Amino acid sequence: MNIKTGLSFKEILYHAKTTPSATASLIIWTAFSVWATIQSNNPWLFVVCIPFILGLTLIPLKVSKMNRNLSNDLLPQYIGSTKEYKISEITKDKVNEKVKLVGTLDKVIYGVSAKPTIRLKDDSGEIYANLIAPIPEHIKKGDTVELYGVVAKHYYLFGFIGIPKLWKPKIYGIGLVKP
Repeated sequence: MNIKTGLSFKEILYHAKTTPSATASLIIWTAFSVWATIQSNNPWLFVVCIPFILGLTLIPLKVSKMNRNLSNDLLPQYIGSTKEYKISEITKDKVNEKVKLVGTLDKVIYGVSAKPTIRLKDDSGEIYANLIAPIPEHIKKGDTVELYGVVAKHYYLFGFIGIPKLWKPKIYGIGLVKP
């Protein structure tokens, strides 16, 4: 298995932008390794740290690329077979249904993983969606986009777990495209 296949410097920079927690971990671990090496005056300590530094770099890159490929593979299936809804039509009755929403990309939240949470708005309301892959580079906040995905439960208190009757619909997004 060749982990580095197809990774360009541009992709690495894009990944660093879209996965701030992985980038921060890499920077902190590298700085700690350099500091420990200097303090101990033992260059072998840094040599031992190299596999961890490479793992913190290459594993998130590979996972992000796999998720992007999965999104690219699934998106054509969704585009051809998914009914379009207004955001206000996404109710608790639609859980586990494939949906297409057209709206304005209002907010992008990058957390621990490379899978962003977005907020999409149309003239009938707004909804949050967790995407399986980073947003394509050509799509920016404020753009009109088509979101393809599956309606899921979002619990008010904890997100993915919580009190059974305290939830609202959200979307697990397969991908975004410009109309």
